[in-house]
Amino acid sequence: MKAILRFTAWATLAFVLAWFIAHPYQRFIAGLAGRIASPEGTEIEWLELDIFFPYDMSIFLALCLASNWVGWRARIRSAAIGLPVLFALELVTLVAAMKVLLASMGQPTDKAEAMGRLAVGMIRLTGLIAAGGTWAYLLGWEQLPQLANALASRNRAARGGKR
Repeated sequence: MKAILRFTAWATLAFVLAWFIAHPYQRFIAGLAGRIASPEGTEIEWLELDIFFPYDMSIFLALCLASNWVGWRARIRSAAIGLPVLFALELVTLVAAMKVLLASMGQPTDKAEAMGRLAVGMIRLTGLIAAGGTWAYLLGWEQLPQLANALASRNRAARGGKR
């Protein structure tokens, strides 16, 4: 329970920070991805942005800071490594999504809509998985076996110890 409360506290603080930087951050990363993804001699102009970035970074940061089984030095080091990794994953995801959207231009409506859903799905999936995956790789792997054992024990107890 303490771990959940610790994570919730850090996630709340990190979310507030992400909330304040979200719009400029989204404009920055979308602009950078647009310059990379746009065909030569053209420019992609974003009229509306609805992406999960940088909130995934706030979740990752909260996971790192709440990981009290390691010292502060390891938590800060993991955050310093993981945040640029998440930025790179976000950028690659946006470039790929833009390429999909560009490829959907001129397609029949149903195919264009499907490709649009694919692009949105790529962005959302990255936002949901990248933070947890990066944290698990850097810090969480130390706790995952213990968590799996605890869940297995709880399941056995709920079934009355039967297999």
